[in-house]
Amino acid sequence: MSTEELVKDALGAVADQARLPAGVAQAAWRQRTRMRIRRAATTAAALVAAVTVGVITVPSLVARENPEVATGRIAGDIAADPGRSTPVERVAAGRVTLTAYASCEHNCSWYLLTYAGTGGYTHGRWGWVDVAPSGRTAAVLEETLPARRIGLVDTTAASVRRWIYLGRAAAGSVAWSPDGKRLLVTTYDRVPGIFADPAAEPDARQVRTGFAIVDVESGKAAFHALPGARDSAGLRNDLSWSRDGSLIWEWTGARQQPRKYYDLTGHSRTGPAEESLSDQTAGLSPDGRRLAMGGRLGSAPFVTDVASGETTLLAPGGGLAITQLLAWADDTHLIAWARYGANDKSHYRLVLVDVTGKQKVTSLTGWTGALSRPNWLPVLTTGP
Repeated sequence: MSTEELVKDALGAVADQARLPAGVAQAAWRQRTRMRIRRAATTAAALVAAVTVGVITVPSLVARENPEVATGRIAGDIAADPGRSTPVERVAAGRVTLTAYASCEHNCSWYLLTYAGTGGYTHGRWGWVDVAPSGRTAAVLEETLPARRIGLVDTTAASVRRWIYLGRAAAGSVAWSPDGKRLLVTTYDRVPGIFADPAAEPDARQVRTGFAIVDVESGKAAFHALPGARDSAGLRNDLSWSRDGSLIWEWTGARQQPRKYYDLTGHSRTGPAEESLSDQTAGLSPDGRRLAMGGRLGSAPFVTDVASGETTLLAPGGGLAITQLLAWADDTHLIAWARYGANDKSHYRLVLVDVTGKQKVTSLTGWTGALSRPNWLPVLTTGP
């Protein structure tokens, strides 16, 4: 039996063992992270069979009566700012750094990590930010989207080093390739906001038109038409790079095929086997051994060993839920959103989850106020 067939067989078994409190899943699935922003209807993909469930244990993550209490000392290859709901000091774990973020109330304000290694987050009047794997250069779009040009910001000085002109007002998001040599620009007629309002009627005029691949050294951009699906009108439908940078992909919202892949001219292609099955931004671990998955709507996320099919369910209990798996810090640790509380009176923070052994959870940021979903968008950059 193929890996894909094993995955499909196991999904139901895992999902039935991992029910979350009412409202947890809805909040998790509505949350969009980085430029990989899924449609509002996203549900789970598939997973590997022969499931053995391991429930995570959390050693005194917070005092139950006070979710604002900070956790203990952070040690090892981790930098954290656990006392603030949005960080001021550098946050990083393993190979991944929080290089920028957008804090969103009525509008979004962007903050960029500057003075690499020792500095903090500096406010900038941008409409989108992504940071190269080196951490030394940020690609930014101007505050009013769609944008006609891309700025290359020196993060050690927080100043624009160069502009790349696109020749048209089309850019709604920008993403660095894994090798740091190209930029993927998703183009729109009009650009939806970062967070979709579930109570609002989507604006059908806000649609994806295609994408451009930009060579950073030469500044040359190749545009390709790739309209968004009809049911994505009014929602962000940004494109992302595959792990090796040979393909691009988008979220589909489909259970069996959560990611749809294209070549660099916009033609549909078959995606990498395991990577294609993940409905979580983290996807496949760096060593290719573990796959981050989300389960059916209403289920906790989990991690599967690709070779053995053994599955670790991320369900701390005690009022705390892991809601979204964002990035692999290394082969055994995930950066994730954690949630405390219920419905629209929940608190959120970034955490680091160890998926082996005692499965320790370490806080990277402080708790937000009482919200229905996180009110800021982390930009997590993987180092070279």
